[in-house]
Amino acid sequence: MSTRPRRLRVSPLIFLFSAVYGSLAALVFCFSGAFGDFGEHPLRDVGLVIVTLISSLALTYISLLVHTYLVRRKNRSGNSETLTWHVMIPCRDEESVIAETVSAARTTFPGLHVWVIDDDSEDATASIVRKLQDFDDKVHLISRRRPDARTGKGHALNAAYRVISDATSQDRKQRHRTVIGVLDADGFLSGNALDLLAGPDAFGEDTVGAVQLEVWMKNRGDRLPRPLSGGFKNFLGRTLIRMQDIEFRTSNSAMQMLRIKTGTVGMGGNGQFTRLSVLDDLDADYGQPWGRKLSEDYELGLNIITRGHRTHYVPEAHVSQEALPYTRRLLTQRTRWAQGNMECAELLPPLRRSGNLRGSGWAEIHYFMGQPWLLMANLLLGPLLFVLALTEGRVGFASGSSVQWVALLAAVFLILPYFLWGILYKYICREDISLIGGIFYGMGYLFYVYLTYLYYPRAMTRMASGQTSWAKTARNADGTSLLPTAALRDELLALPLLDAQIITSLAEELDGAEDFARELVNTFGLIWPRRWANLRLAVAAEDRTATADALASIRVASEMLGAERLARGAADLDEYLDAEDYAGLRRELPIIGSVGEATVEEIRERFVTA
Repeated sequence: MSTRPRRLRVSPLIFLFSAVYGSLAALVFCFSGAFGDFGEHPLRDVGLVIVTLISSLALTYISLLVHTYLVRRKNRSGNSETLTWHVMIPCRDEESVIAETVSAARTTFPGLHVWVIDDDSEDATASIVRKLQDFDDKVHLISRRRPDARTGKGHALNAAYRVISDATSQDRKQRHRTVIGVLDADGFLSGNALDLLAGPDAFGEDTVGAVQLEVWMKNRGDRLPRPLSGGFKNFLGRTLIRMQDIEFRTSNSAMQMLRIKTGTVGMGGNGQFTRLSVLDDLDADYGQPWGRKLSEDYELGLNIITRGHRTHYVPEAHVSQEALPYTRRLLTQRTRWAQGNMECAELLPPLRRSGNLRGSGWAEIHYFMGQPWLLMANLLLGPLLFVLALTEGRVGFASGSSVQWVALLAAVFLILPYFLWGILYKYICREDISLIGGIFYGMGYLFYVYLTYLYYPRAMTRMASGQTSWAKTARNADGTSLLPTAALRDELLALPLLDAQIITSLAEELDGAEDFARELVNTFGLIWPRRWANLRLAVAAEDRTATADALASIRVASEMLGAERLARGAADLDEYLDAEDYAGLRRELPIIGSVGEATVEEIRERFVTA
């Protein structure tokens, strides 16, 4: 069903914001006297004017983001069954997360085809996916080998596109109603994702070619994100995780909401969905849908707009991924993203020539692409002007009647725009944190945002030296095998992994319905990684209700199937939960994991591959 797209315009408040902030910035930097008398030194005057313009533009943009974030139009839901759905999951050495990602996608959306792209992994990624294929014919494995493999995420996605394209109807109308998504190897889609993607504001409107979902951090409640480290490093890790969740769910989400109005919604690497017919158009124009930039996702979005298709954003549904609790890994990741975005600047000339940008879209996308250079100008001019003022004896920085105004306005320029997101995170995102927590995260977000002054210079240095290669960012689970674990107890070993008679009895009660028995064991095998992930996340967050639910789900399903050892292990963990002994729960979790894996292997050998 197609409806007329809703016309969205940028608020006229932009003109008021620009005038007010421009006046305040000019007062602080040019006419307060704190940086010297304006008009005395032409070069310094130029610097002050540049800083004034950059500051007023930044505040105007942030104010637009806040206004758009608070005054939003909700996306309407549709019927996902009117479209055909595929997701691609590019993987290179993802054995620690791929099973739960595939399991979550397939058990949440029965009609969804999942295509795992093994980019010549050196671990058990491919083996894990093949085992899942035993339980589900909608799980597909695409294997790539060197020298063609490990040449970039875009190349892996292009290879998978061709496989899916060949396996799909060649009818143009059917391909227009076929949607291809991209998930990271740790990505979980929210249960409402496909219905909202099929809604009249998204793919229910024929002119929409691609849609991006909001991104959440699924480990935002983890109390020990760095289990091999001490208290301070875990505190720092928890804070970094929350900063990333705030970033994606508030300021980044607001940016995408604004882009709905300007017609410049960008695609992200996780949770992007594109019509197959649009990928066909890009393939015809560029020889491949995804390009070679480090930010092949943003490049895809720009090319889609250039081709004349609309892009859209849905914040009411989300994809969850792991946040990084390590400062060095985060800095490396963001440097890569920054370099990739700057590489996309060469796509702006053809975008301008296409005539597919409105005036507001032209302004938004050029401001976004120009931010690295504006930040560098601030990074250079700010300290320089400060040092010049000090050398001239401008003690007005520390005394004088104007200092209160300067300090107040400086707080407005430097603190308030970023501090606000912590408060909005509590009340708009409805996170279970206190007001004090929201204020703390707001202050933390202020420092987090200023990390851009570290990774943009690094990205520019890499670009200048022609460096484009990157090592894969390690997963948080990598290395956790070093943690101490409890041994499997004799009383558990004495219990059978599987009582086959229970499954036989179930089939007999249903007049020999062997299909039911097969479906039962297949479902258990497919859903186990998701149940295991739910339990780990709940225990990590020390969430009593979620932990109880996860244990109950494992116990009830195991008892129904006759998996006595797993059912008993889950029941034993209930005792730790009753005592609120989360340290004991963490210690015992590997037991449940190993028993669950052994149970699934027993099912496969006795009922699936036999």
